[in-house]
Amino acid sequence: MAETENTPQKRFPIDFKLVVIAVLVLVAAAVIALGIFKFLISPEALPGGLPGKTSPARPLGVLFEVGEFRTNLADPGGRRYLQAKVSLELNEEKKDEKKIAELEENKAIIRDRILTVFRSKTVEDFQANEGLDKIKKEILIILNKQFGADKFRNVYFLELVYQ
Repeated sequence: MAETENTPQKRFPIDFKLVVIAVLVLVAAAVIALGIFKFLISPEALPGGLPGKTSPARPLGVLFEVGEFRTNLADPGGRRYLQAKVSLELNEEKKDEKKIAELEENKAIIRDRILTVFRSKTVEDFQANEGLDKIKKEILIILNKQFGADKFRNVYFLELVYQ
């Protein structure tokens, strides 16, 4: 027993210097990662920008409500249908009653063109975000071709149900 009492015992089973070095390495890695993120990655490179930061928004154009659509889709068997409420954004920032009245007079043509696009689509076309964007672009192309280039700026689906 005399031997065990004289033998110095270690307080820490792990070398204290090793722990300090590991903590310093982790802190250095965190600082380097933060520096890379802050200085090398621009907010424009990130999809949607940085959270909390918004890009300058363009003013919203005049909205023209086209109405509600119910139609069959182009799926085999003819049992699939679509119900949608559509609004169009005009390429104007001020409401011009004369132009709105002109669109109201041509509402049947606008609805027909949109309905033609909807009837040519399948449920799968509506399920992906890319599919919805393609459908919106197709509607814009057809309507701008019919009524003059750049008359309409965007298509909004206020309601969209497919089955």
